[in-house]
Amino acid sequence: MKRTTEFIHTLILIFLALIPAVSCKNELWPVKDEESSLARNAVSTANRTITIPGAYSTASFVMIDVHLTGGGNTDEIILGEDLIEVPYRTTVNEFSLARYETSYNTWYAVLQWAKNKGYTIVNEGVEGVYGEVEKENNMSDPGSEPKLVEMPVCRLTWRDVMVWCNALSEMCGLSPVYCTDPEFKTPIRDSTGTPFDDLNNYAIKPGQVDNPYVNKSADGFRLPYVEEWEYAARKKTDGGFISGRNVSGDETGSAIDTTATEKMNNLDFPISTRQNEYCWQRGNSALNGPSSTATKKDDTNEKLSELTGKSISGRRMHLSGGKLPNHLGFYDMSGNVPEWCFDYDLPYGSSYKFSTARVLRGGDHLNEIVGSRCSGNKGGSLVGLAFGFRIAQNIPKNNSSSELGKN
Repeated sequence: MKRTTEFIHTLILIFLALIPAVSCKNELWPVKDEESSLARNAVSTANRTITIPGAYSTASFVMIDVHLTGGGNTDEIILGEDLIEVPYRTTVNEFSLARYETSYNTWYAVLQWAKNKGYTIVNEGVEGVYGEVEKENNMSDPGSEPKLVEMPVCRLTWRDVMVWCNALSEMCGLSPVYCTDPEFKTPIRDSTGTPFDDLNNYAIKPGQVDNPYVNKSADGFRLPYVEEWEYAARKKTDGGFISGRNVSGDETGSAIDTTATEKMNNLDFPISTRQNEYCWQRGNSALNGPSSTATKKDDTNEKLSELTGKSISGRRMHLSGGKLPNHLGFYDMSGNVPEWCFDYDLPYGSSYKFSTARVLRGGDHLNEIVGSRCSGNKGGSLVGLAFGFRIAQNIPKNNSSSELGKN
């Protein structure tokens, strides 16, 4: 009897000793606790080719529809997961996103239509750039006819790409997303706004260019929301996510070494062994591209020099599809050209509504690999000129006629 009583007392003492460890676990490992409680919905993808009406034969792009396979149309994600930044849990609806970064030849075809329909798009974009920032060269002059296929467009402001998306929607007979009025009857057709150093006069009254009314149920084309972009960059078809520290598509490890702060908090992350297979960034963008990309294009310096009439050398943007795709089939979500998202550049969960900057994601060919991680806020001014974008859309209710296949 005495031994039984002592045994029970021992169990009680062990239980009491464990309470502090259990109670502080959420403080020490909040991300991993939340991660284990996610729904983990599996996904499937379907591809649609959008051919721009009346444009050149090369003016088309592929949209990837991201569907949930477990029922319902909403999934969860922890933005910023595995980063020192505060993680933020949110939901994502089914959506569609372009397989590649928007090419200049696609941009150009819509731009010409827009000009003839009364649109004003201030910056007409360039067909990729090469060389260091101080001596950066364009592969073509702004607004000139395309010389390449699937070279990302860049040198665009957030305003330019938002208005261009409206033009693409109207061109395809769809409802524009960004409007001047709450009834969504008048699309914004002018990207003119104040310069980046005139912060007090940004056009942020409802319906103005820096704060449009957004028709979230429209079937037209738009910019991705930050949670959609990160979901596309990190989601796996089996329902899991890769770490926010990684380059999109790479499961082998972190894009950057474990920092001193992380080590002080008993965190340690293995470094990637394959990140350069998925990403053009400062450390490898000066290398020759492949002679055959995913779109069967020649991305070597010699071929680009032949087509553009310029001597291509140094760090440069590359044709889309020269690296491996990520788990959902998206290319270049890390590196190459920074991509505009719709959202204001604010910390996750901020109570503020506005900012003088919008969110950029994905890193680029001139900056270090740290900027190519697929999590974390990276903002740019509303009128920053070095950037490109990727087209998004709500999944059409009836898209069977344009579906090419499923992954």
